[in-house]
Amino acid sequence: MLNLVEPEAPTLDNFRVGSNAELLAALRDCKKGQGPQFIYIWGPPGSGRSHLLRAITPTQRMRVPEYDEQTLFYTVDNVERLDDEDLERLFFLMNDVRSHPQARIVCAGTIRPADLEIRDDVKTRLMWGLTYQLRYLSADEAGEEFLRLAHERGIEFDSAQRRWIEARCPRDMRGLRRFLDAVDEKAVREHRRITTVLLDATLKDVLSKN
Repeated sequence: MLNLVEPEAPTLDNFRVGSNAELLAALRDCKKGQGPQFIYIWGPPGSGRSHLLRAITPTQRMRVPEYDEQTLFYTVDNVERLDDEDLERLFFLMNDVRSHPQARIVCAGTIRPADLEIRDDVKTRLMWGLTYQLRYLSADEAGEEFLRLAHERGIEFDSAQRRWIEARCPRDMRGLRRFLDAVDEKAVREHRRITTVLLDATLKDVLSKN
């Protein structure tokens, strides 16, 4: 029987880099207290934004935290969804970070900062540092990542299944992990061996629920 496993905690080391090597290098510098104090990441849902932010601030709970002199790193996700109160807190947080050279803040959204429909003073501050577009994995990279994660669960595939995966696997990390969870769960629940038929049926089911 296959074993369903808890997903690994997000870190910079287990992020699948793909074509985002420059961004990952900037975030590694950020974690060391080096480089610019402000980084903004934008990309579509499932591209890995939340993974990267949790890797920077694994214990942060507030959507927009308040500045604390004992805290060096801050993250804010989904900037385009922030309400007026959140934007006010973000405005003051960015001012406080800029006033303390050792502090760093990484913000993220689905669109580039210049296109955000938010108050201008916050938008301007989001462009104070570096801006990176986060891109989906290529088809080959997505297939390799799917096989790697499956291998960690003790799931192996034959050559025909590998070709199917490389051709059809979702390229966004959220969809990729959801697909693998569904394949694993379906095989366990139905006591079935994983085949291309099972893979195809599971992917169609996952896509129909999106």
